[in-house]
Amino acid sequence: MASFFSQKHPATIFLTAVCNLIFVNFCFVITCIPIITIGASLTAMNRITIKILLGENPPVFSEYFRSFKNNFKQSTVIWLILAAITGFFVWEIYLINTALPPEYTWTQYPIYFLLLAVFSCMAYAFPIIAWFDENNKQVIKNSLLLSLANIPSTIFFAIITLALGLVTYVYPVLVLSLMCFMGFALVAFMESIFLKRIFEKAGAKLTSDDDEEGDALDEEYQLDEAEETTKEGEDAEDDGASGEEMSEETE
Repeated sequence: MASFFSQKHPATIFLTAVCNLIFVNFCFVITCIPIITIGASLTAMNRITIKILLGENPPVFSEYFRSFKNNFKQSTVIWLILAAITGFFVWEIYLINTALPPEYTWTQYPIYFLLLAVFSCMAYAFPIIAWFDENNKQVIKNSLLLSLANIPSTIFFAIITLALGLVTYVYPVLVLSLMCFMGFALVAFMESIFLKRIFEKAGAKLTSDDDEEGDALDEEYQLDEAEETTKEGEDAEDDGASGEEMSEETE
């Protein structure tokens, strides 16, 4: 019986994670009320959910609000930019469907691809801000690169968002009640399973030290490095072929 209450017991670990998700969901809902702070709230929530996946038992309230405060400016700027672009595209779709003749409604379809690109950027941007020290340009660039390099995960994120939107439209009271209880954090936790693997595959080291941030992701550098390695291999092969030709001429 005593082992059941041990911190290493699977049941204890599971219940602790559930409680942490409930607490972080509460913090997220409260800090999202001003709307303008949604970016910083997403950043802080992703910080906690990935920490849980790293096997930690973080002090949710202090860790959440520390990340919220430290990343508030950058997260808010990114959020306002992406939200403004999204609002512009949605307005364009509305105008096409209401102001243009029916034969021109097809012009809205390219806008949906642009909206998908904005969503893809948003899905990766705030986790990157939560864990890596990058400027706004690097955040946008690496968000797009990661979304293209991990298309199955990006599609999964989009499906979850669309499914939640559809179910909320059909059962608004029930779904919103569940989301306010633990739903937002649960969705973030599910996505963090993929994000953790994606970051590690990209060569990032997720540090568990609260006082340190991970190195900046630089997918472009990694791609350039891979190209240089390939070029070096090709040069070596060319040198080897030239050496063989010279040997044959000497003989």
